[in-house]
Amino acid sequence: MKDLQQEHIEITQEVKQAIAYMPVVFPAQYGRIFNEIAKSRDVELTPDELLTREMLDEKMVRHVLELSDCAERAVNAMEEENKNALNTIISETKKLQKEIQELQKIVYEDCLTKSYNRKWLDDKVLDHDQISLRDNGTIVMIDLNKFKEINDTYGHMIGDKVLVHLALKLKESGGRVVRYGGDEFILIFDEVVSIHQIEEKIKKILHYYEKIHFKIHDISFKISFAYGIAPFTKGCDITNVLETADKAMYLQKNGR
Repeated sequence: MKDLQQEHIEITQEVKQAIAYMPVVFPAQYGRIFNEIAKSRDVELTPDELLTREMLDEKMVRHVLELSDCAERAVNAMEEENKNALNTIISETKKLQKEIQELQKIVYEDCLTKSYNRKWLDDKVLDHDQISLRDNGTIVMIDLNKFKEINDTYGHMIGDKVLVHLALKLKESGGRVVRYGGDEFILIFDEVVSIHQIEEKIKKILHYYEKIHFKIHDISFKISFAYGIAPFTKGCDITNVLETADKAMYLQKNGR
């Protein structure tokens, strides 16, 4: 069994590969990537090893303070009926808007696959209790088959490219794609999309991967995935819904 120090060294190497293409890496991004890779290896990090959600990047803090200042001055301007001051504040706020949208991408985007991350799931799909689902819909769990073999045989860089390709293909389904774990994704569909329609969309993607090969020099390989579908209603416990989808996925993976 590997010692914890060696595990951390290998996790760090994987993080370096994941961020190599990124022009800028914020501390919170690095922390999220490190934590995701650690979880995929079943390594439990202690609190002092984590960059928590509360530890925001300097740029985020600056924008929060600027918005707070704008809001305070806007309230004063409205109370004093000062239209000139209010127009100035509106102009300043619009300039911040684009940068804030970019910051949201940092917070809610998986840096490798450009799909949503688990924080997006918590903030946008779950209610304030972080357990109950906000709306009606359907969840599909996706698990890439034999992904460890791909990493071990062809290397993590190829494994990353497979994940990126799969995420892009899953987006074609029209569902919102969340990278849930190392090689696990979740698709979330609104209630207007029927189970039958979802099945057809997923089967179409599976059929696509039956036809194509990934090539590395003179070597080629194919990929496939297992999936499980679980409908949900507003107020449902997310844990129960994910367990239902996970069981369906497990049965399919084992050919039952």
